Amino acid sequence: MTDYLLVHGAGQGAWSWGRVWGYMTAPVEHPPRLYAPRRANRVYPLDLPGHGADADRDTAKVRLEECVHAITRSVEREGLKNVVLVGHGFAGPLVLQAAGQLPQPPKRVVLVACVVPLGQRTMLSALPQRTQAGFRLLAALSKLSQQRLRLPRSLISGRLCNGMDPMEVVQVLGLFGPLPTRVLNTKTPLDEWSLPCPVTYVVLTQDRVMPPELQERMAIRVPGVEIASLASCHQVMLYRPRELADLLLRYS
Repeated sequence: MTDYLLVHGAGQGAWSWGRVWGYMTAPVEHPPRLYAPRRANRVYPLDLPGHGADADRDTAKVRLEECVHAITRSVEREGLKNVVLVGHGFAGPLVLQAAGQLPQPPKRVVLVACVVPLGQRTMLSALPQRTQAGFRLLAALSKLSQQRLRLPRSLISGRLCNGMDPMEVVQVLGLFGPLPTRVLNTKTPLDEWSLPCPVTYVVLTQDRVMPPELQERMAIRVPGVEIASLASCHQVMLYRPRELADLLLRYS
């Protein structure tokens, strides 16, 4: 049996995996047979420090090492076995680093439109120049207003959730939280990562945050990576949850 640990993107939480979790854990047959084999044993969506259920904490002060530790601790605390680590967006470096720190290597790491910076570079450095400039502007404005840095709603609906039904976007806008600015500005030790398992990178071909060609360039920074693709915006968990669930279940 295979367990899954799902790690969300920046400013989000375990809530973003709700639909994917449903498709991964729902019985194949209705009504389900009593002793039918399940496609996945356990599917555990994680709230990283300062996100989701922990959003009352100052997200801007969360450290990268805390996030990596939260992943490894969750695997051990929940007793996840034969685990597939799944990361979205900024969670890419976190799950890759966690994979090398687990006592038992994971079965696989799956990176969904993840940031993969060059060695000893920040996650922000891997994003397009226009995105970096926008982030710096938002950071300056949030500092002046003494408020935590959040993505504007227009950016969420137009770039993260492009193509989604407008009413569905409205339903999730309020769930997006502050960004982990310290994590995003921390240099990541890519050249020190130990990869004890296969890695799959899922390119999202309709992504307006990270263009597909940029995703492909980042994907090949991971030695021996397998590349898959889905026709989706950046928020594939909300836009194409069934397709993403089916892709993840290939590794069960």
